[in-house]
Amino acid sequence: MSFILSTLSYMFIPGILTLVIVFGLYKKTPIYDCFIEGAKDGLKAAVEILPFIIAIFVGIESIVSSGAMDFFQRILSPVFALFGIPKELISLILLRPVSGSGSLVLMERVMQNYGVDSLIGQSASVMVGTCETVFYVLALYFGITHVKNMRHAVIAGLIGYFVGVIASVYICKLLQ
Repeated sequence: MSFILSTLSYMFIPGILTLVIVFGLYKKTPIYDCFIEGAKDGLKAAVEILPFIIAIFVGIESIVSSGAMDFFQRILSPVFALFGIPKELISLILLRPVSGSGSLVLMERVMQNYGVDSLIGQSASVMVGTCETVFYVLALYFGITHVKNMRHAVIAGLIGYFVGVIASVYICKLLQ
């Protein structure tokens, strides 16, 4: 079974590309011209998104390098303890809404330090897999669409995020 799935996964992208080309030829569409136009549009979108991504990464690096992350961990540790959340997850919880790749690095450190089968390791895995990068998504989507009034998007995103954080820890506690 795994051989079949492995073979299908290797053939998926070439199969889709072949299907698109054959369909384009069937419809007598200028395939190359359409590809070039799509590539131009993709590059324009990438150039529009780039300033928002750079701003987020500069902000993250500033927080971590200045020692503010350690300060926030010490201050927020008692609050998270009230919810039964281990203090070792605080930096991941604080970074995840801002950076998906940064939180993956922190999750890897958690796995190395506490193990993949520990409550902390499992909770970190579930958190990274289920909780959204709220500020990254909002900055990206609202920046691209040029929407200035986010209204309730930030509050709704953060409520959903914190519910996901608490649920991931409690579900992992139940499974242990």
